[in-house]
Amino acid sequence: MISLWIFATQAATDAAQPGTGGGTVVALFIIVAAVGLWFALRTFVRGLQANKTQTATRGDFSGYALEALVNAAKLDGRVNDEEKRAIVVAMREIAGEAYEAAKVEECFARVGLNKAELVSFLAARSTAFTRDQKVSLLKALMAVFVSDGKFDEAEHSALMDYTAAIGFDREGAPQLLRSFTRGSIT
Repeated sequence: MISLWIFATQAATDAAQPGTGGGTVVALFIIVAAVGLWFALRTFVRGLQANKTQTATRGDFSGYALEALVNAAKLDGRVNDEEKRAIVVAMREIAGEAYEAAKVEECFARVGLNKAELVSFLAARSTAFTRDQKVSLLKALMAVFVSDGKFDEAEHSALMDYTAAIGFDREGAPQLLRSFTRGSIT
């Protein structure tokens, strides 16, 4: 994509040289076409990612939540027992007390979905979930992120990406998240 942008910029620069006649219009057209193509490609890729997640979770909220929570635990490159326990507790709140801890272990054993796929699905299908489900997902994500005693920049960024994908205001998100935990969330 970057090479396409470089090509379009160079073509626009060449077309805008004095004496080429109409070069400014051609340059503008090339830039607009490149930007349009970039947006179309980005939308297409996000659609593919959302469809992959839809297939993997069957569109079920609890299946989606499990994938998102396991991905959240893996985000910092290390998974510990506290994070696994936090996922089991969260899944019992989301899917019911009878939720089996073995399902969490099974999900960790699979390759699973990546954050981009999970966020794309959430952005595309967030209207299918209730506000209570969305809040419970954010609460569960926060519990997993802080369960190991650390809340690093990658986790903060992921939490903000999920918050935006859900459709919650990024500016109001810290206030909502503060209600889940003690301390400062910015």
